[in-house]
Amino acid sequence: MGFAVCSGALMTLDPRIVGLVAQTDLEERLRLVPPSASLRGLYFKNTLAVLRSAALLPQYQEYYPETYSAVRFYPMADFLERAAVAAALLRGPEHIHDGLREIGRRNVLAFTESLIGRTALRLLAPDPVTLLRQACAGRRQSCRYGRWEVTFPEPGMAIMHMFEEYLWIESNVLGAAEGTMEAIGRIATVQVELDSKFKGRHILRWQS
Repeated sequence: MGFAVCSGALMTLDPRIVGLVAQTDLEERLRLVPPSASLRGLYFKNTLAVLRSAALLPQYQEYYPETYSAVRFYPMADFLERAAVAAALLRGPEHIHDGLREIGRRNVLAFTESLIGRTALRLLAPDPVTLLRQACAGRRQSCRYGRWEVTFPEPGMAIMHMFEEYLWIESNVLGAAEGTMEAIGRIATVQVELDSKFKGRHILRWQS
């Protein structure tokens, strides 16, 4: 169970984690995310792997001792809370968005280093166009909320459009985009544009 407590339309955080996540808008996000939004436990397990590699898992498990199934769906609100706490432990509360970005990046790299990930990369890499299209398709299988659409306006450029994306587009999802290109050995730049808290795009450019 998480530490967020719902009371009517309001949601408050357990005092033990308030200081850790103070530099984010987590509490507001938790009020806005619909209860129907969910994602697979793979995201939770990857975050645990990041903390384990940083020797921070025991500290995290003082807050969240539960385990997860990779294929089961869990509430998005639970993941937002846990991702924020993990990021604060990883980089410190004052640099929590750096931690969120690093978690996004290392989640992708952890997957690509797995047997399934290595097999997928052999089939898709080193073509960023195919890989980014597959990223959209894969997300549809692992997230029950929002949508991503990718366009390719010119060679060496992609725009990933995100709608109702409740993760932090400017940090956590940015790290995932960077990790995706890093996984196939591409040097790329990623520009973030936000239309609102949950809608925006990443503009990726690489040498074609």
